[in-house]
Amino acid sequence: MRRLADGRIQFEGPADVPPVALSLSSTAFNRTGDWRSREPVFGDLTPPCAAACPAGQDVVDQVRLLSQGRVREAGQVVLAANPFPAITGRVCPHPCTAACNRGKMEGPVDIPGVERALGDLVLAERVELPRSPETGARVAVVGAGPAGLTAAHYLGLGGCEVTLYDRSDRPGGLLSAGIPPYRLPRAVVEAEVARALRPGVRFAGQRWLGRDLEVEALSREFDAVLLAVGRHAPRRLGVPGEGASGVVDGLELLSAREPPLAAPARRRAVVVGGGNTALDCARSLRRAGFEVTVAYRRGRADMPAFADEVQEALEEGVALEDWLLPAEVVTREGRASALRCLRARPGEPDGSGRPRPVPVPGSERTLDADLVVAAAGEELDRGGLPESWVERGRVVPGPAFAGRVLAIGDCAGAGGTVAHAIGEGRRAAAALATGLGCAAPATNLLAERGAAPEVAGFERVRPAWHRPAVPWARGREDAVLRRQDEREVRLGFTREEALREASRCLACGTCAGCELCYQLCPDRAVVRGAPGAYSVDASRCKGCGVCVEECPRGALALRERGGA
Repeated sequence: MRRLADGRIQFEGPADVPPVALSLSSTAFNRTGDWRSREPVFGDLTPPCAAACPAGQDVVDQVRLLSQGRVREAGQVVLAANPFPAITGRVCPHPCTAACNRGKMEGPVDIPGVERALGDLVLAERVELPRSPETGARVAVVGAGPAGLTAAHYLGLGGCEVTLYDRSDRPGGLLSAGIPPYRLPRAVVEAEVARALRPGVRFAGQRWLGRDLEVEALSREFDAVLLAVGRHAPRRLGVPGEGASGVVDGLELLSAREPPLAAPARRRAVVVGGGNTALDCARSLRRAGFEVTVAYRRGRADMPAFADEVQEALEEGVALEDWLLPAEVVTREGRASALRCLRARPGEPDGSGRPRPVPVPGSERTLDADLVVAAAGEELDRGGLPESWVERGRVVPGPAFAGRVLAIGDCAGAGGTVAHAIGEGRRAAAALATGLGCAAPATNLLAERGAAPEVAGFERVRPAWHRPAVPWARGREDAVLRRQDEREVRLGFTREEALREASRCLACGTCAGCELCYQLCPDRAVVRGAPGAYSVDASRCKGCGVCVEECPRGALALRERGGA
């Protein structure tokens, strides 16, 4: 007998085993359940990845089904919450990954990589949800970005007749015009948007609120109106010279069909801002042959851009100057030639909790620039909206329109990511569909399959029962090569790699049918069933708690007998 490094004792042979009580026959006859004062309860909890998902996806269920090769079923689970998994698998910051309990072991599951692969497989195999019978209810959705598209899609699936309006000639909003192809290929956007429009959604492009559309007229023509107009008005720099030629808005730059032109002698650009739009502009300009500097008013750690995008921009040769405040666009013959800035230092925290930049007197810095890009954020475009409907930069429809006009997405103050917009769109569709007599999409997939709201933290996981498995790493295209064209930077999984990575999921808080409870119960009190449908024979269970203590995923709990 010897003691192992982790404190366990290992027997070398039968002689080492101490005397124990051993039954030589079945104990099935011994129904002693009345002795217990507590009892195990089977019940799923909410996995931490799902709790962190802004779109409200049942991450564990879709990953579990994919790991088993059940693509169509996994696709139906993901499409019930998110019409655009191939898109979100590429552009969502995926807070689910940060919450993954496997991250405290060998490393988190690459949920975006798995979701991207699933989304691509769903497109390839043409997986779609069925449409409910038409009800005759008519809904207008203004704004064809991710929030408006999502709402229109689920309302169409529910049997509504939906007209989707947008100022652009193509649906997609920022998905089509605001995210560069090296992050989100146009073919992926077009395929998923086309699927979203199929269930009874008519797209009407080049229709502007305030010019071609009036909210009050729409509310009379349709049974309900959804406003999903986003935040597209550029936030001005507020410095002298910003009206000069060569000063452009970030979203305008990204939506241009052709790369911007600059003075023939030099191609230097300064991008003002620190969000994803700023980084997308900088990286797009690098691909157009510009030398690019990003000027940000705070420190690098405070940048709202995704950390991966900042790192990739630096790899591609984008220069980053932090703690710089724009002071003036220097012009020559009416055209931008430089951006004069002031150094800043961190001051007291502002409303965002980040340090307020304080100018440092006498610290001027001039950056040469043939092109100055203002990408310091966007504001609500109030055009066509009643003045009384705008409160603190958000659209709040007047009380006379309650129940008939809803505002969703960025214009209503949503979280700002594609996933937040998708979650808002689905919940808005559910709210409207219920009132219109249409079939409503699920608002909480976890609750619908019976999971409790309690989140299964790492303390509920038993790592010893899970086989070690290191992450299956995805790569990136070489920085020099990817700067030459619009090829997708981040590589994807093959089908086999995606299934392998999906199999690393611990299924936290979710019964996966491993049968350890059945195998370890000393009283044969666990009754087999389908995963999530095991039960306890109360006449045999003594309430010892072995099943609860050893459950690898925390899908069992002990409660006092007769308790709730």
